[in-house]
Amino acid sequence: MLTSEPQWVALYTNPRAEKKAEQKMVAAGFEVYLPMRKELHTWSDRKKWVEVPLLKSYIFAKITKKQEVPLLNVPNVVAMVKFNGQVATIPEKEIQMMKDFIAAEVDVQVKTTEKLHSGVRVRIHSGPLEGKVGMLISDCEEGNFAVEITGISMAMVVHVDKDLMEVLPNDENPKPRKRKKFIIR
Repeated sequence: MLTSEPQWVALYTNPRAEKKAEQKMVAAGFEVYLPMRKELHTWSDRKKWVEVPLLKSYIFAKITKKQEVPLLNVPNVVAMVKFNGQVATIPEKEIQMMKDFIAAEVDVQVKTTEKLHSGVRVRIHSGPLEGKVGMLISDCEEGNFAVEITGISMAMVVHVDKDLMEVLPNDENPKPRKRKKFIIR
């Protein structure tokens, strides 16, 4: 729920219009974050690295309640992401986590969290993502590490060697469901 204090929100954009929406939002004075990653695109005559949005048709803005209507009037912004009729806010630490993942230049995949299974919470103890806390995913290759972006039911999934992770103590771990097994070697 939006308040008078600035909070991060997720917005839907028109398809393939994330960069245009970002430019218009910045020009209108909004604080905006559009996570981008590099992808190798291949055409018949060449290959080229291009920057593409990490989350297709999503962009983030830090706004107050008063800025909600002006933001929705920005060209290429379709709607705010809502759950149960309320604007979904994104914690600052999750925006920072996205920035850190992208800055570390690791291969990031995006998955909907509805397809991810709960697992053991782990902390990366060395490497470029040292100190990051997330979930070990049981339905992917061993060692995959996910950070959920609350409010939009998405997760960033990064392959991190299992030797670089440590299991968090039980008081920081959810109890696993009885029907699933979680194995960390």
